[in-house]
Amino acid sequence: MPMAWGDVVVERRIPGRVTNPRDTEAALNWQLERLGSTAWQDWPLKFQRMAFGYAQDSGWQDAADAVKWLDHHALLHEGTAPRGALVWYQAADRIRVACALGSGQVVGPLIDGPVATAVLSEVSTDWIWSDPVFPFGQ
Repeated sequence: MPMAWGDVVVERRIPGRVTNPRDTEAALNWQLERLGSTAWQDWPLKFQRMAFGYAQDSGWQDAADAVKWLDHHALLHEGTAPRGALVWYQAADRIRVACALGSGQVVGPLIDGPVATAVLSEVSTDWIWSDPVFPFGQ
């Protein structure tokens, strides 16, 4: 939908759906194989990018940068996250990301700890979700 800003027309473009190198179930299995690992502490965005099969940088500085980009492209949703969705949540004064397992549970490197599963409502009361989109991933 184009918007007019003076003499400039700005069009909000929504990127097309891209298939990730690793599908949802393979990405979740990859994450579950790393339960207990402390190697990903403070690297939740990198962990999710790697889980879905991208070896190179996501193009985002951090999860907050990703949320801004996803919001700008109208890719964020509220409510219950479906299995395999990226769940963006507020914790310890910053935005973090985990992956939905379904039934209100997530997996990933949780706040200052190892890779684990948790009930999302016990981790944060403030979250949104997106499909596992890594538009700059390689």
